[in-house]
Amino acid sequence: MATVFNDTLFGQTAFQALVDLLTPLSAFSTDISAEVKSEGSAVVVPLFGNITTTTFTQSTTVMEQTGGALSAITVTLDKRKITPIDLTLQQLAESSNAGRWDKWAYQLGKSMAQTVLTDIWSLLLTTNFGAAVITTASANYTRTQLIEARRQLKIAGVRGNYSFIGNSVIEGGLLGDTNIVNALNRGDTTAIKNGDLGMLFGLQTYMSDVIPSNSISLTGFACGQEGIAFAMRDLGNYLPSGDYEAVEQMVDDETGITALYTRHWSRAQGKYFANLHCLYGYSAAVTGAVKLFTTPTT
Repeated sequence: MATVFNDTLFGQTAFQALVDLLTPLSAFSTDISAEVKSEGSAVVVPLFGNITTTTFTQSTTVMEQTGGALSAITVTLDKRKITPIDLTLQQLAESSNAGRWDKWAYQLGKSMAQTVLTDIWSLLLTTNFGAAVITTASANYTRTQLIEARRQLKIAGVRGNYSFIGNSVIEGGLLGDTNIVNALNRGDTTAIKNGDLGMLFGLQTYMSDVIPSNSISLTGFACGQEGIAFAMRDLGNYLPSGDYEAVEQMVDDETGITALYTRHWSRAQGKYFANLHCLYGYSAAVTGAVKLFTTPTT
């Protein structure tokens, strides 16, 4: 049955909400692509080790020495999430109300992203990454805590890109620090105009409302890319096309995040069903590459 429902627009709106909320995953070693994999498959996520410099000594092997460690974490794609909604014929007939459908699509992506992030952030425990290094109340965060976070990563020998991920109260505290947001101190007005903290003290800052307490009153963390290994795959176009009104495989060019959107008709129930699908896996990697922040009471 043909409808005026724009599946591509609906799916892309839901997917954009998913990508926006999953952006903090860019802080970690990832292997994300549209390569078709099945649930239970294993993906090897590379971890790039240290490279050292030595004194040049004239010899036949001086330019053929070993160096640079490339290790890996095997991540099993054992997490599969689905976000469903049902659509009646009357709702589809009224789908010209674009504003309402856009909001519905956004909620579809937001629900998926919150579930996936909460699942991955469950790794953020003292048993995986050691005792919390900062115990400042979220509202009291200033540049002092960011500088300390960077110092902790440095003394742990973490190399490569650093990131800081905190809750929305921490974001509010940092935006209240005039030393951070004032243009005269930064050379730009991004923070004061858009509320975008960006790069601070060598840390790419992300804010997330999806940080679970994990029974340690977790409020945020600083990390290098090797703290968590994460893999994500498209579920693949293996579905019988004749059974679906729409099958949209979506991949974000910038982050590589991928998802599958489907819609089908159930004759027995007299409804359409739309679903957003995600297949992924994760694993704790290098212990010292994540520094946890909690409230003072923990």
